[in-house]
Amino acid sequence: MKFCQINVRKIWIYMYLTLEDFRRKIELSLCQQFASDDDVRSFCEMAKNTGVGVVCVNPVHVELTAKILKNDPMDISGNIGFPFGSHPTASKALETEFCVAAGATQIDMVMNVGALKSNKDDLVLADVEAVVQKSEGRITKVIIEAWVLTEEEKTRASKIVERAGAQMVKTSTGVRTQYLNLVNQDPRGATIEDVILIRKAVSEKMRVKASGGIYTLDDALEFLRAGADQLGVSKGADLIKEFNECFPDGVEV
Repeated sequence: MKFCQINVRKIWIYMYLTLEDFRRKIELSLCQQFASDDDVRSFCEMAKNTGVGVVCVNPVHVELTAKILKNDPMDISGNIGFPFGSHPTASKALETEFCVAAGATQIDMVMNVGALKSNKDDLVLADVEAVVQKSEGRITKVIIEAWVLTEEEKTRASKIVERAGAQMVKTSTGVRTQYLNLVNQDPRGATIEDVILIRKAVSEKMRVKASGGIYTLDDALEFLRAGADQLGVSKGADLIKEFNECFPDGVEV
């Protein structure tokens, strides 16, 4: 057995995690604007071989992804208003309707962060509610892009997500752009502190997804320990392989 040492901070969630549990908490994404059909096919084969819980793709690739994974239990999520969230609500609703018809079983939407920062909470709420309605009962994750928000804004955003009827708050898109660099010179994606803050802002029935900047098994376990229910990662295959080598019988975190 490979010798492994983990350095997980002791926070406040305790669980016993098996390899299968860990697999199901991983979401892989292929959301690049230049992704081709062949890229989607390769991505789906990799996801099947890895055995992750969820894959997330652009709306135009949901149908192809659903066909490739039709006999696989993993969920398929379509991204909505990605990556900026500054689309009209009607556009987001239409995208959601399109994804559902194409075979999406989950939805990842980006919050209208500009409206949140403008204290237009009613607009933000209506925006999320429209997507939730069009999702027809599917799990809806709302990306709040935490690295550009104050603590008060993160809390307010999380509470709006729950009020709107969505099931999960997601920390960030994981997309680093020149625009984000204008407001934060060190955009880090998910942070432990953000996960804890979001978890405290919402009720126990809500779920939290940490996304962006999770590169090591230590990172992954620490986010789960902090209260994350799902992890958006780019190195899912590597993390699952390392988990299996280190903890074939599971691990308490």
